[in-house]
Amino acid sequence: MRALLNERSDVGLEGRALRDAAAAAGLCIQAMHSSGLVWTDLKSENFVIVTESDGETNLPGVKGIDLESAMPARSNPVDYSPEACPPEFAKVFMMGDAGEFVLDPSYDIWSLGMLLYELSTGSAYFAGQKPAVITKLLADDSFVADVSLIEDLKLRDLVSKCLQNDPKKRPNIATFLFHPYFTTTGLFAWSF
Repeated sequence: MRALLNERSDVGLEGRALRDAAAAAGLCIQAMHSSGLVWTDLKSENFVIVTESDGETNLPGVKGIDLESAMPARSNPVDYSPEACPPEFAKVFMMGDAGEFVLDPSYDIWSLGMLLYELSTGSAYFAGQKPAVITKLLADDSFVADVSLIEDLKLRDLVSKCLQNDPKKRPNIATFLFHPYFTTTGLFAWSF
């Protein structure tokens, strides 16, 4: 996915292509969470396009890769990507206790919000920032994600819910998949 955004000169996806990518990412997380796993490394570089797409009107066949960081929920992480980690992890990491952090599915929901921000704007939230700076920014109690660059108001609402600093306020993956961003367009994030 990152390569596609690079080809588009960091112009975000729109319409059906964005919805296809968002749904594919959500369904990937649903599979992980229903298996009792937390991915911990959900980011644009870890999604590939496996079918022909014009990158404009549709984006079928988006798959998640690089799952070796996935760990059982309630266990401890083995690795992390600063651009995908939530504030609660960044705080623990800055205190030197990252190995003691207890994984929860809300970790991936934060990462999913960051991914959708990037796919919709064309640029990663912390583009150009070094990993240590990203972690420090996220760990700061005053950090609040600004999603105002997301033009689609329903998607902006969904991303803002995913990027709640309080992990208990983030939606679970079922709530994510049933958000009006998907359900009011006739293009559901799921199928039977």
